[in-house]
Amino acid sequence: MASLKYEQQDLQDPIVEPAPPMSLKDIIKRDKDLRKSNKPRKSELIKELRGNILVIKINRLPSRNALNRNAVYDLIAAIEQATHNKNVKMIVLTGAGEFFCSGTDLKQLQEYRDPEDYFFGANYILRSLVKTIIVCPKVIVCLINGPCIGIGFTLAALCDICVCTKGAFFQTPFSQLGLCAEACSSYTFTQHFGQSWASKLLLFGEKLSAEKAEQLGFVTRIYDDLQDVESRLWPKLMEYAQLPWESVTVTKSLMRLQHREQLLKALQAELKELGRLRRGPVYQKAVADFLQKSKRN
Repeated sequence: MASLKYEQQDLQDPIVEPAPPMSLKDIIKRDKDLRKSNKPRKSELIKELRGNILVIKINRLPSRNALNRNAVYDLIAAIEQATHNKNVKMIVLTGAGEFFCSGTDLKQLQEYRDPEDYFFGANYILRSLVKTIIVCPKVIVCLINGPCIGIGFTLAALCDICVCTKGAFFQTPFSQLGLCAEACSSYTFTQHFGQSWASKLLLFGEKLSAEKAEQLGFVTRIYDDLQDVESRLWPKLMEYAQLPWESVTVTKSLMRLQHREQLLKALQAELKELGRLRRGPVYQKAVADFLQKSKRN
C-alpha cells in the first residue's frame, strides 16, 4: 500500500499558530469533490427539540453508529446551531438503536477514489468538532445508550454530564490500531478516571463497564433501559431547563475556565502525533487490510 499523505498545516489555536490555509467550508467542498459519488445525502443525525432541550441522535444503525466524515460535519453544524439558538438551553447527545457510537467508520474509505483523499484535513476536521464542543455555552448531557467506543468515548468525556443505560460499556482501542489518544482524552481521562485508570483505558484499551464508570464518577447514573430514561431522566432534564439560564451558563464557563488552556494544549499535541502515527506501519496495515477485505466482499 502506498504511503498515505496527510494535511499537516491544519487548524491550530489562533493564539499560538497562524491561520489555516483552508476554511472548514473549503475542506468540506474538497471532500465532496474527491468522493466517487456526489449524490445527495441524508443527515446522519436525528434532531428533536423537546421544549428547550435539543436532542441530537447519531443515526447510523447499519454501522452501529460509527462516525463517518458526514456525521462529523453534521455534529459540528448541529452543535454550532444550538450554540447560537437562544431557545435551546441544553443539548442531549445520544445514539439511535442499541449503540451510542462504535468509533470511526473505516467503511467510508470505500467512498473515496484514494485513501489519501479521505485523510486530507483529518486533523482539521477533528479539531473543529472538538473545539465546537469546548466552546459551546449550553450544557451538554451525554446519554450513552449502549456501547461507547473510540471517538464516541472521547467525545463523551468532553460533555458536562454523562449518564448511561445498563447495556453500555466503554473502550478506546487506539493502541491496537497504532494510533494515540484523541479529542483531548490524554487530559480528560486523567481528570475523570485518575492516572491509573486513564492509563488502562488509553494505553491498553481496557474495557470499562457501566458499573465501574459509575463507581469512578464518569457517569452519574445508570438507567435500566430507554423506558427508564424516559420516565426518570427526562423529568429531571425538563426541570433543569427551567433554571435561570444565564446563571447556569456563567457557572459552566467558570468551571471550564481553568481547563480550557489544558484542553487546547492536549488537543494540539494529540493531533500532531496522530498525523505522524497515521503514516506508521500498524495503522497503514490496518487500513490496507480493511481495503483488501472490502474488495473481497
